[in-house]
This record gives sequence, structure tokens and C-alpha cells, in this order.
Amino acid sequence: MSQIIVEDANTWRVSGELNFATVGALSTEFTQPPKVVDLCDVTRTDSAGLALLIEWRRSEAPITFRNMPAQMLNLATVCGVQDMLSS
Repeated sequence: MSQIIVEDANTWRVSGELNFATVGALSTEFTQPPKVVDLCDVTRTDSAGLALLIEWRRSEAPITFRNMPAQMLNLATVCGVQDMLSS
């Protein structure tokens, strides 16, 4: 299970797993994009979680990802998209 916690108007914190089973529900919550998405509480991720972050990054507003889990960084590096996710 995963969830988005709105810390303030500019910052969201994502917790739980970012995977094929959870990203669908999270993508529907992304109506007003924040400026910062904190990933400190993400416990596990897969390529679907990575795709979700890329989709969020392509939104109209610039987004910064903080505290990206090592597993996600490794996956982004293997896929050649690490530059897309960095500030």
C-alpha cells in the first residue's frame, strides 16, 4: 500500500511501495502538482514507480524529488533516465 501525505501546498511525501499495484491510485491524486515530492518513506519500488515519477516530472510545473531511494536511483541509472529525475 502507498499513500501521498500533503505536508503543505508545495510539498508531498510519498510513503509505502511504488509499484505496479499502487501507482494507478497515486496517479489519480496528482491533480495539483507540488513543487517537491519527498520519497523518504518509500519502502520498495519497481519500473512502474519509476514511470510514475517520470510522468509527474513531465507535468507543467517543475518538480523536485527529494530523498530518492537507492533502489529507484539504481533502476533509473540502468534505464538511462537518472538525469530526468534529478533537479
